[in-house]
Amino acid sequence: MGLAFNSLWVVGAAVILAALSFQQYEARQRGERLRERLSGPDFQLWLSVGLLLVSLGLTLIGPRWYERVLWGLLSGMSAWQAWTAWRERQDAHEQD
Repeated sequence: MGLAFNSLWVVGAAVILAALSFQQYEARQRGERLRERLSGPDFQLWLSVGLLLVSLGLTLIGPRWYERVLWGLLSGMSAWQAWTAWRERQDAHEQD
């Protein structure tokens, strides 16, 4: 179980780094500023998913109850942010 729980935060960190790398590549290809790409709903969605995985993994492996509560709160906030970013992304793609 420990391996599975620890793999969640590792995968979450990998998702965040991959999203950042991809957005940097896209910004260069399109001649945009990286800041513009990072504030867009596509990056925000993947950032939120990555943070959700990291905080969920740390919630499950936390040794103390209050650590688990705090990581659980961050998991909830990350899930809400992922939902919000997904909705914004859907709206942005419908307008295109």
